Amino acid sequence: MPLRDTLLNFIITCVLVLIVVLVAILLRENRPAPAAAVPVGVARVPPGQNADTGRAPLPEFKIYPKARFIESRTNEADTLRFKVSDTEDEHVFVLYFVDALDASSTHPQRVQDQARYFGVSSQRVIEEGQRAAAYVAKLLKDHPCSVMTRWEEVPGLSRYYALVLVEISAGKWVYLADLLVQQGYARVAGVTTNLPSDPRSLNDYALELQALRKRAEQQKAGIWAASKL
Repeated sequence: MPLRDTLLNFIITCVLVLIVVLVAILLRENRPAPAAAVPVGVARVPPGQNADTGRAPLPEFKIYPKARFIESRTNEADTLRFKVSDTEDEHVFVLYFVDALDASSTHPQRVQDQARYFGVSSQRVIEEGQRAAAYVAKLLKDHPCSVMTRWEEVPGLSRYYALVLVEISAGKWVYLADLLVQQGYARVAGVTTNLPSDPRSLNDYALELQALRKRAEQQKAGIWAASKL
């Protein structure tokens, strides 16, 4: 190819490249700027405050000596509705230390876990769970009780952990958790806590609960009567 033709082709190529570059620059300058991101506010619960209710847990237990048991279809042996005082609304409390037998199939996984633990069928768990709920309802209607709570919320639920004391005879107060384990209506499990105004340590009390569980098993109390373990 003659030198003149080679130079001409080179010049044409350079011109075309320059045109493409200029067009690209013009298009970029004319493109509308992206809209600025608008910050979205996120509601935050103050540190140490219950997410669902906004009530902060207390460092110490508050004792409600005249708590009134409220009958409800949602009550179970360890999940109970109370009106703790005239100034408080009704609240649902879940017992520390125990997992009582479920009275319905609402939580099938938990029912299965309880069935394996006690060596019975899931249906037997529910039947005994209903007896346990009836036992607690009658007990709390017939005897004075006291609710002790730090307003520590059960995660994800508008419920609070509590200890419930029952006066089973004149001057003799017993934790409801003890009675449930003793009757063969609950296993020792769940959230634990130090006991208010009680000389026993958490470990000592847990050992006493285990002793009650063993005795209930030996005596075939409650659901233990059907156990195949």
